[in-house]
Amino acid sequence: MTRYLLDTNIISNVTKLIPSPPLIEWMAEQLDDDLFIASLRLAEIWRGILEKPSGKKRKQLEAWFQGPEGPQALFRGRVLGFDETAALIGARLMSEGTSSGQPRGALDMIIPRPLKRTPAFVSDNEKHLTGVTILNPLRSPRRRTAIEV
Repeated sequence: MTRYLLDTNIISNVTKLIPSPPLIEWMAEQLDDDLFIASLRLAEIWRGILEKPSGKKRKQLEAWFQGPEGPQALFRGRVLGFDETAALIGARLMSEGTSSGQPRGALDMIIPRPLKRTPAFVSDNEKHLTGVTILNPLRSPRRRTAIEV
């Protein structure tokens, strides 16, 4: 079984009025049971919604998030937690980034421990995720293999 951990930007892209065609194509090729989201990514999405000004767009996003097409429903049973091992790995990745002159944000380095058993972190944030194997489905189909960045 191939398992994928989806980054926040992948979930956000799928919810756009016009999502990326290569991403939609890639998602259609995956089994739901092979797609996961991190609990802290779920928090990041909800925080982004709550920080939007009151109005029609925020109400739509709240309804989506809490509804049957939202991440809580779609990823039920496939939300991965953050633990002590993940904290130590994240700290190492942040330190390596600082040492190499490529500082990394803490939230970008908070990757749940199960990623060690996951072939790729699915993201289009290659710039900030150096030291992590990622798959960027927004690339052309010929260039979608997982890469160490």
